Amino acid sequence: MITFVNVFTVLPEKQQDAFQAIQKVYTDVVAHQPGFISANLIVSDDGVRVTAIAKWESEENLKALRNTQGFKDLHNENFYNSIISNDGHVYSTVVEINPQK
Repeated sequence: MITFVNVFTVLPEKQQDAFQAIQKVYTDVVAHQPGFISANLIVSDDGVRVTAIAKWESEENLKALRNTQGFKDLHNENFYNSIISNDGHVYSTVVEINPQK
């Protein structure tokens, strides 16, 4: 399993628009892809970031997503209208710490 973290820097006045565009990609396309496990979409309190944290079975599944027509269709001018940049990276879990009971 891998974790993909993508931090989008957005225009502060358009954080909600950016969030909705990113959420649409995840609900309409990503959620239906082979190998997708789960995702959290979070927004920064300062209004300048939206972060997507997604778990995938493999990096190959993530790469295949980028080639789907639905993914390409939703990454249009409207999608990038409120996004300044994005920085995505694949992470491997090294240690998982859970509350002690």
